[in-house]
Amino acid sequence: MGVILFLIALFLSVLTLPFGMVYTLLKCLFSFRFKHLWKLTNRYFLKLAVSIDQLGNVAMQELFNDLLITDKTYPFGNEDETISSVIGKNLKYGKLSKVGRFLNAILDFLDPNHSLNSIELLEKKIRKN
Repeated sequence: MGVILFLIALFLSVLTLPFGMVYTLLKCLFSFRFKHLWKLTNRYFLKLAVSIDQLGNVAMQELFNDLLITDKTYPFGNEDETISSVIGKNLKYGKLSKVGRFLNAILDFLDPNHSLNSIELLEKKIRKN
């Protein structure tokens, strides 16, 4: 049943996501919130990025578990967590492989302390809800 639900979800996503994105952007544009347009648009795309990141954490779990960490103390695959958060937790535990440390260094170059900050962001979100 999981395979069938996945295929249906994938098919519907390909068909409907572009419409939903365009609708949201047009609604922001034409609802006369021009003053906050950039803030609303940026927040919308950040939420999409986090969702895609969570999907990647699940879809790539076996590869990332084998490639980025030395043991499965804190494995990839949790659908409610981002890749960066798992990298950050494994960094804290000293469980990143050489490839994992290299990926973390790239993330740090792009956004200092990205993976460690993503842990705190997730924990704040959990406490907030």
